[in-house]
Amino acid sequence: MNYHENGRKIFIEPLTRTTRASCIYGYRVPALDKLDLYTDQISEEDAVLDLSDSGDGPVSFLVFIGPADFVPLGKAIKLTYDAEGYSVAISVDGAPFQVPTGYETHFITFTPEEGHFLKQQMAEDQAMIAYHQAIIGSTEPILYQPNGDGVIRLIFSVQMRIAPKFKSELIDPELYVSDQDVQRDGRSEKVMLKFKVRNRNTGQIIRRQVAVKSIELDARL
Repeated sequence: MNYHENGRKIFIEPLTRTTRASCIYGYRVPALDKLDLYTDQISEEDAVLDLSDSGDGPVSFLVFIGPADFVPLGKAIKLTYDAEGYSVAISVDGAPFQVPTGYETHFITFTPEEGHFLKQQMAEDQAMIAYHQAIIGSTEPILYQPNGDGVIRLIFSVQMRIAPKFKSELIDPELYVSDQDVQRDGRSEKVMLKFKVRNRNTGQIIRRQVAVKSIELDARL
């Protein structure tokens, strides 16, 4: 867990292997009436946390990541990701945490000093594969449908030794993948790549799902 606000980081369990709760963030407001009023229509998907009995003083909120069956204490909102096996909860701290003199009217954020571990428990590459395999429920390579920009993500089934060469063959001979349309990220190039499909005649990017005949990934010397 990296905190860009202060450069600090802590180590907790990988999301897909979460077995215990971790407090990852805190937020203290000097008073609820200092927050912006939400005036839009509340939809059925919105969660509402009733704080009408919190009084006029400061209120602290804590953010937790825990297993899917984690039960937060007190007033809380919980979002569960069943396929991935974890949950995120925001709870109201029973006693607002103390702040230095002179900061009582400030909005204060809190980050923990340390997590459950002293070092990372799973390599970032492997964590990415595990996460997507949990979502899809498969250990095979995962090919996502194109997004609005026509970008298709391919998640490898295992981590490659190096960023592999990519070769594809599509069912429709009028469609192709250019080397210039293959996108790689230095942090994930051993487990994922992105690409776009184009029409050979017009060069137009195809933004719909296309039938793939074969994909070859080559990471040999």
